Amino acid sequence: MSSGSDARRRASRVCAGDGARPPGVPPAVYRVVHQRLVLSGIRLTLAGLGFAGSILAGADGRAAAVGLALGTGICALALVTDRRWLLLGKPSAEPLPGDVRQASLARAVADGMLPSTVGVAALAAASLVFEPILGAVLAGVLAGMGIVSLVSCVEVALWERRTDTQVFADADVHTRRYVTPPSVA
Repeated sequence: MSSGSDARRRASRVCAGDGARPPGVPPAVYRVVHQRLVLSGIRLTLAGLGFAGSILAGADGRAAAVGLALGTGICALALVTDRRWLLLGKPSAEPLPGDVRQASLARAVADGMLPSTVGVAALAAASLVFEPILGAVLAGVLAGMGIVSLVSCVEVALWERRTDTQVFADADVHTRRYVTPPSVA
C-alpha cells in the first residue's frame, strides 16, 4: 500500500469520531447483511469450539450444557433488551453516494469482532485451564452474540426485501448508513 493511501486512511479514521471525512476521500462501504452473516457464523463456530473445549478440559457434559444455555440466555437477553438506542437515537440512512469505495468484508468483520467477540473468546480459552464450566458459560455468551447477530441479519435482509433496497455501512464512520436500490448497487 502506498504512503499516500495510508495517510488518507489514517486521516479518515481520525475524522471518523466526529462523523467528518477529509475532502476528496469517498466513503468505503460494505453490505450490512454480509458482515452480520459472517460475524454470526464466526461467533457460533467459536461457541461450539468453546463448548467442546470445556468438555475436553474436564467439564461434565450436562453441566457444560447448562453453562452454555445459561450464557446464551443471559447474553441474548442482554443484547435484545439493550436500550442504548434510546440515548443515541435510531441511525438514519442516507442515499448511497456515487463515488463510494468498496470496503473489504474482512475489514468489516474484523471491526465487528473487536473487542467483544475476540475478548470473550480469549477469556473462554483461558478459562479452560482453570475452570472448564466457565469456558462453557463464555461459549454460551459467544452463542448468544451469534444468535442475536443472526437475527439482526435476518431483520436487515427482510427489511431490504420489503423496501427493495440494500443497506450499506461506512467502514470509517461506523454510525453512518447508506441505502440504495439493488439495481443501483
